[in-house]
Amino acid sequence: MPRVSQQYKDDQRAEILAAARRCFVRNGFHRTSMQDVFTEAGRSAGAVYRYFPKKEDMIVGVATQNLDDVTEVLRTALTRVDGERGVGEVMADLLEAVIERHHDKQLATVALMVWSEALRNPALAERLEAATVRMSQDMAALVRERQQAGTWTGAPADVLARVILSILPGFLFNLALLGPSGVAGFPDAVRALWPS
Repeated sequence: MPRVSQQYKDDQRAEILAAARRCFVRNGFHRTSMQDVFTEAGRSAGAVYRYFPKKEDMIVGVATQNLDDVTEVLRTALTRVDGERGVGEVMADLLEAVIERHHDKQLATVALMVWSEALRNPALAERLEAATVRMSQDMAALVRERQQAGTWTGAPADVLARVILSILPGFLFNLALLGPSGVAGFPDAVRALWPS
């Protein structure tokens, strides 16, 4: 019997997770059955269970992907920072990138479901906390740079970073409920709040 490559396994797992994500967005985590996922993925029960022994594993997998997507978007926005770009530009870039990813992956909708699920799922809560800490550390580096330039003194950089990033959950909430047209002015508003 020929061996199955790791790439094949990774592709199968990704396709199953994509199907689970679509089901979760449509029906929520707890109203989605494993049969729903089998049908959506076009796979047998055995093929799905090989990668995800229980639905909880799929929930954590989809949640982890979503958290990784948001963290990656922030890191990308932060890497474009130069002496001219401040926090407002970084946050506006972040919000614009989240809107783009929401179209394909329903990023904001899944984020709301993940936050709710993290209240009852310790493994998910741990991943959410780790992602939040990572994003806060990344933003704190930019805040420290601004503090060294003489702005935003008087509060610790890590606290300011968490305050700045607290805009993101509200934005995701509005995006999930109102769609992209409902948050169209948010990036420009963030630029106005922090012009440099």
